[in-house]
Amino acid sequence: MRIVITHPFCWPYVRRGAERNIAELACYLTRRGHDVVTVSSKPNGEAVEEMTEGGRRLIQPALSLPLMSWFRIKTEHTFFFTFARAHSNLGADVVHSLFYTDALAASFFKKSRKYVTTYQIHGVGVPGVSCYRWLSPEGWLMKEALRRADRPYAISQYVRHLARKHYGRDPRVLWSPVDLTTFPMGSGPADGRPIILAVANFDFRYKGVRALVKAFHRVKDQLPSSVLRLSGQMSAEVQKEVLSSVPESSRSAIEILGVGRAEDVPGLYREASVTVLPSLGEPSGRVLIESWASGTPVVATNHGGLPEFVNSEVGVLFEPKADQYETMNVEGVAEAILEGLALSQRSGIHERCRTHALQFSYEALGPRYEELYAGA
Repeated sequence: MRIVITHPFCWPYVRRGAERNIAELACYLTRRGHDVVTVSSKPNGEAVEEMTEGGRRLIQPALSLPLMSWFRIKTEHTFFFTFARAHSNLGADVVHSLFYTDALAASFFKKSRKYVTTYQIHGVGVPGVSCYRWLSPEGWLMKEALRRADRPYAISQYVRHLARKHYGRDPRVLWSPVDLTTFPMGSGPADGRPIILAVANFDFRYKGVRALVKAFHRVKDQLPSSVLRLSGQMSAEVQKEVLSSVPESSRSAIEILGVGRAEDVPGLYREASVTVLPSLGEPSGRVLIESWASGTPVVATNHGGLPEFVNSEVGVLFEPKADQYETMNVEGVAEAILEGLALSQRSGIHERCRTHALQFSYEALGPRYEELYAGA
């Protein structure tokens, strides 16, 4: 079966959960004997990439037009036309889309090409709140993509609820698998220090780095040898702001690692005592799954899709007590981290975390993806 996977961005040009999901899904499907083509874009250049695993990738130049910014139109919106230009010679049996513009484009052309469209919903924009209704027409585009898709599905119950509430269609739920072979199990910090890890783009307020850093200061009062490692994008402005919010005694124990290399991230998980994800509105729990696969328990916000993935054997939830943008519950984050660190000391914790992660593996979930394509 020829399966075409589409998304405006792809790994490693953009390093987020959806982009990693594309690369891993393509590898899984090719191992299963399918002919896989990924259609994506990047700011400059055009290429056909023959992957060692994962089939073939068609990288198109991102379409940028005059006055786009005036109408709040971005290249991920114009990816509708990028995919339309590329799709005619692909000979797809299934088009598996991970963004609403390419999902909509795929549905527009399916009658003439006779393929099945699958729309994997990673997030739902709330019209007038987290997305525009008309300029740009994000709300309308997502509604039409959901209405037209043959087989829409959400990556969590949280995403399903938002799709049903705001766009009137009830997709099935299918978690995004994680390639657990990339994240071998570790045994925590080699030197015994409590190491607290956060992996995110900290320039987004909803990731909660401000509350996390202040909470770390409280944790350090009780556990003076504690270290906080922040792995991911963080601008100089945000770095200055968060570091200035705590005394020097805590600042000196905060390691800002930056984006770094993708291949270094599994080691960070293995060496940590606990991974903290204090986000609001997170659609699913990929960071949590990666941490569990590495044998490391988690602390997460009781918000969005995160509670669906966490149980008390492998993680701790805290209430956000949030404003519109980010958690404000510094005390709650600190208490949850201390509980998570205590959890990390329990006998058998690394094995329990790894076992918990197995339900999100490709071995467990991959066949359900192939079921989506049945009859194509």
